[in-house]
Amino acid sequence: MTRMSKWIYLSHFLDSTTPAYSGGETFQSIGLKSIEHGDTCNTARWIMPNHIGTHIDFPRHFIEGGKSFSDYTPEFWILNAVHLIDVSPVAPSSRIAEDLLNIESIEANTDILIIKTGFGEQRDNECYRNAGPVFMPELADALRKQCPGIRLMGFDTISLSSWSDRELGRIAHRAFLCHSWPILLLEDMDLLQVGNNTKFHKVIISPLCVSNADASPCTVLAEIEE
Repeated sequence: MTRMSKWIYLSHFLDSTTPAYSGGETFQSIGLKSIEHGDTCNTARWIMPNHIGTHIDFPRHFIEGGKSFSDYTPEFWILNAVHLIDVSPVAPSSRIAEDLLNIESIEANTDILIIKTGFGEQRDNECYRNAGPVFMPELADALRKQCPGIRLMGFDTISLSSWSDRELGRIAHRAFLCHSWPILLLEDMDLLQVGNNTKFHKVIISPLCVSNADASPCTVLAEIEE
C-alpha cells in the first residue's frame, strides 16, 4: 500500500512582526534596489539578531568555546524518530515539568522531541514575549535517560525560559546545553498544524549556515501522514 504523505513547515516566516524575547530587536528588511523604482533588480539588506524567529540554540550560547553550528554534520539535521507531545493549553509563566510530559511514555528511539504548549496561539500578544512557560532544568537529564539518542527538543514558545523567570531559565538552558551530551533547543516553532494525532515520518532542519554561530534561524520541514 502506497504511503500518502505531505510536507509542511514547522517554522515561522521572518518579517517585521516577528516577536523577540522581552520585546528586543526583531527582523528588518531594508530595500537596496527596486525594479518598481527603476532599478534592474530587487535586493535587500536583512538585519536581525541570531535568536529570532524559529531558531536553534547551540551549546556556545551558554559555554565559551562550546559547540557551534560549525561542529554539526549535515546528517545531524535529518530526524527520523519524531515524538510529539501536546500539552496545550499551557498558562503564561507556568512551569513545564516531567509529570506534565509523562516522560516514561516517550519512545526510547526518539531523536527529536516536539512539545506543543499551545502558547504559539499567543504569538501576537505581549505575553508571548514576556511571560511564556518555563521548561524545568530536570527535564534534560530525564530525557537523556529515557531517550539515549535524543538530539533536539523543540517547542512553540519564544524560548526555553521566560522573561518573567530569567534565573530559572538560565539554569534550564545550561542543563540542556552545558553537558557532554547536549540537547539542542529548537525555539519558537510553528505547531498550529500538528497535534497528538499527527503521524510524523521525518523532520528536516536547515539552520542558516553561519560559522561558529551560538544560534541560528532555521527552516523546519516535516513529512507527515496525510
